[in-house]
Amino acid sequence: MGCSIYKTAKQKIIYVMGIDGSGKTTVAEYIAEELRARGYRVDVRWLRFNHFFSKPLLALCRLLGYTKYEMAGDIRVGYHEFYRSSAIAWSFVLLQYLDAVRVKWLYLQPCLWSRNRVLVLDRYIYDILIDIMIDTRLTGLDKSRIGQAFKRLLPDNAFSIVLHRSKDKVLQARPESGVDREFNDRYELYDKLRTEGEVHVIENDGTVDDLLQSVREQLTELCA
Repeated sequence: MGCSIYKTAKQKIIYVMGIDGSGKTTVAEYIAEELRARGYRVDVRWLRFNHFFSKPLLALCRLLGYTKYEMAGDIRVGYHEFYRSSAIAWSFVLLQYLDAVRVKWLYLQPCLWSRNRVLVLDRYIYDILIDIMIDTRLTGLDKSRIGQAFKRLLPDNAFSIVLHRSKDKVLQARPESGVDREFNDRYELYDKLRTEGEVHVIENDGTVDDLLQSVREQLTELCA
């Protein structure tokens, strides 16, 4: 039998990341459907905002005005301005790390211990780091010691994919992003991520069929 997507189940964890509008959900759902068709138990988890330890700080920041909402026509856009206080910024970083540790032991580790089970992540560590860098303007955080500690929470054998799409295509898919004044900075961070060689890159400027074919081609690497 030729190499096929079901053999990726030996990885246990498949992580799909990218900016909103890049095609993450389409890819994550496709992988999950294929694996279920092969008899695997598959959970799809959206792990971007799992606030637990950081929740009280977020509530405080809203009261103190570090979290703001603006109306752009009919669209409400929220901003975290944690960069205005180094104490707030670094407290947020550390609490987000504790939240990520909690998620690892709550969701990832049980999957690694289970047989015939695969976890498909729609956003996780890299997405969290990009969110933090936007909110705190600690632009080198991903390369710092704490940034590396975040990345180590992802199991070594996880198969990580970043979806890349041209800015115009992203805005066509998510036009509301055009009123977000942080959109360009966020796009640049994801664009930088795909050039650093830490994750597998899938381009998504064609049709849905083109995208799914690219997914199949990337995943065959696991069968080598």
